[in-house]
Amino acid sequence: MTLAMELERQRQFGREEGREEERLQMILAMLKDGVAKETIAKYARVSVEYITELGKKNHLL
Repeated sequence: MTLAMELERQRQFGREEGREEERLQMILAMLKDGVAKETIAKYARVSVEYITELGKKNHLL
């Protein structure tokens, strides 16, 4: 693997990590605003169980 290929791989990983962090913050904000877990799960494309877990972990549920 060339250095250029490795740098591109790392940039891609960083972008994906950033998107995941943004999605997490969106989910937490929606929970704080009282949006139903089912609605959040639908639009964030995750399970209700995941939303519940995040809510409990962050003391929002």
